[in-house]
Amino acid sequence: MAEGGQTASAFSPLLGAATTAVRSLLCRGPVAVFSVERCRRDPSSGGGLLRDCGLPPEADLYDVSLSDGRWLLRATLRPPLNPLVRRNELRCGCELEQLLLGVEYDERRASAGCRLFVVMEARVVANGDGAPSPLLKETRCRKLQDLNDEAGRWAGPDLPLRARRRSYLPLWGDSDYYGDVWFPESNNGRPPAPSQHPKGAGSICLRQLEGCISQKRIDHPPVLVRILRKYRLCHYGRPDRYAECPFQAKFLAADKSGMATLVLWNSFCMDWYRHLEPGMVIQLYNYVVKESYATRMGQDPGLTMEPALELNLNTRNPAADITIINDQPGNAEWQVPPLQYTFVTRTELSQLRPGDQCDVIGLVTFVGRQERIRSQEHAGEFVAYRWVHLTDGTAPEPFVLKLFSTCQPEIQAQIYPCSISENTVTFLVCTNVRVEGKMVDASGQTMCPHLFSTKYSQVFINGHHRGKLYVKNPKVKEFIQWIRMAKDKERERLSQTQIGGCYSFPPLPCNERNFRNEVLGVSTLTTMGELKQLLEQLEYREYRRVNVQGHICCVKYKSLGTDGEEEVLVFRPGVTGSTGKRAGVTQSPVVDRSYQGTGRNRSPEIPIIRTSPSQKTTPSPRQKRSRKGLTYRKRPIRMRLNESTESSEGETDVTQKRTCSENPTPKQDLSFAKACKEFYTSSDDTEMESSVCPSSGSWTGSLSKQQHVPHSGHVCEMVARSFHLRDKALLLNTFELQPSSFNGVRPDFGKKLHQCELACCRGYYTVTILGLNGELSLDTIFLPTNPRSDHRDLWPAKHDNSFINVLAHGGLSLGQDGGSNAEIEEFLPQPPGDVLSPVCGLEKMLFIFVLDVCSQGSSRVEVALNRAYVQHHAL
Repeated sequence: MAEGGQTASAFSPLLGAATTAVRSLLCRGPVAVFSVERCRRDPSSGGGLLRDCGLPPEADLYDVSLSDGRWLLRATLRPPLNPLVRRNELRCGCELEQLLLGVEYDERRASAGCRLFVVMEARVVANGDGAPSPLLKETRCRKLQDLNDEAGRWAGPDLPLRARRRSYLPLWGDSDYYGDVWFPESNNGRPPAPSQHPKGAGSICLRQLEGCISQKRIDHPPVLVRILRKYRLCHYGRPDRYAECPFQAKFLAADKSGMATLVLWNSFCMDWYRHLEPGMVIQLYNYVVKESYATRMGQDPGLTMEPALELNLNTRNPAADITIINDQPGNAEWQVPPLQYTFVTRTELSQLRPGDQCDVIGLVTFVGRQERIRSQEHAGEFVAYRWVHLTDGTAPEPFVLKLFSTCQPEIQAQIYPCSISENTVTFLVCTNVRVEGKMVDASGQTMCPHLFSTKYSQVFINGHHRGKLYVKNPKVKEFIQWIRMAKDKERERLSQTQIGGCYSFPPLPCNERNFRNEVLGVSTLTTMGELKQLLEQLEYREYRRVNVQGHICCVKYKSLGTDGEEEVLVFRPGVTGSTGKRAGVTQSPVVDRSYQGTGRNRSPEIPIIRTSPSQKTTPSPRQKRSRKGLTYRKRPIRMRLNESTESSEGETDVTQKRTCSENPTPKQDLSFAKACKEFYTSSDDTEMESSVCPSSGSWTGSLSKQQHVPHSGHVCEMVARSFHLRDKALLLNTFELQPSSFNGVRPDFGKKLHQCELACCRGYYTVTILGLNGELSLDTIFLPTNPRSDHRDLWPAKHDNSFINVLAHGGLSLGQDGGSNAEIEEFLPQPPGDVLSPVCGLEKMLFIFVLDVCSQGSSRVEVALNRAYVQHHAL
């Protein structure tokens, strides 16, 4: 026992002075992971215990901070363990067991106590999804002692252990800054105080500097410019190069005579990048004049849209300096151009052409989860993004913005939907966004217009608007006035905000012909074997879109938001019993319509209809005699919003008889029986059914031999949730990327995601896809859109709600005749069986499936069925 009656530390063998003989340590007790940080390796990083791992050298190293509740130890992961981090299996907040540490000494330092630890082996026993490890609960109350520091002190920001770098990189991308080194303690991370007047005399203009490019001078006079654009931070570190601060930052600046590109290098980026903003007036000293990078590479500056002049600033040769000038009205003698904004409203967006740039402001009504795609510019790197909806009151449709990194991690972490009913609004301004869409020659408008943030976009939300030059823009003032004058009905509509879930934009074509012309010409088909391999190789939150072809061999339905509810078999061709009869519906569908009374701020639930394919019913004589009217002896099963499955099964049995020849009211017309009629087989119909579907026997045989890949993702994370402030911490923690370091115990860790209110769909279909060769089948999740206030379907198309059209359009419709606004408000989703309207030979149809694949972390991979098109001719 240790002092105070506490148990011995897991790191006890490493304590004390006589530890030079320790070369490895097996920690048998649990150890919690406090942080996981990433850095780019350098030429000296592969020695010692990191050598000869049997794997190709990787570009990144991962340093972890481990705690046993008393001590904090920092170690480097051995490269074979790196995939655990990339899959987000080993992450902050998790627990490790059977931890084997290797111990080395840094031979470049004189102190014998400078030890380096390497995690050789470890097993993750708790991934930190729920409550954090008990070993980390006290980390916010007391400072742990550091085993890596002989004196037990924290001396400045933590630096990489095995690489000569001055800072870590973000865990999931390279476009942001990360770490305390970017926030110097000398000034508490605040920008330098602006000066009232420029320093010195004899300033020079940019046009005059163009004549100094050929002169290798370093004593140019100061130049006064205004910043017009701020570009995304660039990290250029390479594993085969030594560079402590491999960062580069670009700014577009201008004065009365022209424009130039300002380039900040290395540690000068850490000193100034966070403090410089578009609109600032600055004065530069000790800069180096060069031609633009495009000119030096032999490119035409006019094609690259870059100025021909480039001003380079670094900490040495010479040591550059920047002074921020207080831009007060009346300083016209400086003659710097004003910062121009091009704000557009939502009604004006359709008049812009793809490629145009503009600025937007709006109220945040939807924030998607953060996902990652592989960078097309740098192999092995990822780019993080999310989808955001903004509304400005000028059109029913919102701005749809694909927001990439803007090198503003503090601001982007605070982006969440508004909640007007709870007196919370989120105004978002995004500058320099690019218009995307498809042009229509006949109308001259852009179809499905949406926006992409660019490399020099800037985003601002509440708390960051004060002092910005755009607050005086007329369209910004009109937007603020609209918010103030919004009526109660409009405020109620704006209170219906969502967060997270599967989301893709723009919508895909609604038929196979357009899909072939627009998509298949760019994206090729993938085999089922390649898809299975892709699912195993995806990294954390990596998103891919895959096109495959095959057959539908099974459809199941399950309701969301109801505890203990089971899946309902909706369709499976060729399922036979022991007597050779095809299994039918054992319980007739009687649906409780109590879900019709849902409030306006909620989407109605899809009722559950139970079938039991494993049971068999004996057809009545009337069923054998009549083919026109199909009679079922049924037991009604009613599922309410607040009732569990057990309570529903306890209801009184009611025997009813209903024929299809009756004329029910629209609310009583249940076409589920009609949908299942073609799959139902009585003893007298076996021969006829075999002639209609001659391949049913071969399906049954192939299903028993094929390899099946079940769906491994959590469906609750695929569905968007209504945003409420009471669930803010849980929702942001779920749909944002995993943080690098543990930030304390979540206040609502006891609440689960499935307890949060659903935003759109109330149920989902599990559609099993069988490959053309019949060797591999795959479960996919189909979340149909609802034409009633579904943020995923901004332009709902009209169709007959048959199963084929629902798959081709991605969701339900109001019908071919459309509907008025009142009908839209009262729209009720069809029961699960109604979606499968009678389709003869569905199992023999060949489909093209569009799948959205994303890794949720660890071994959980979601496969969402976006669209499915029936092929009318061979590929």
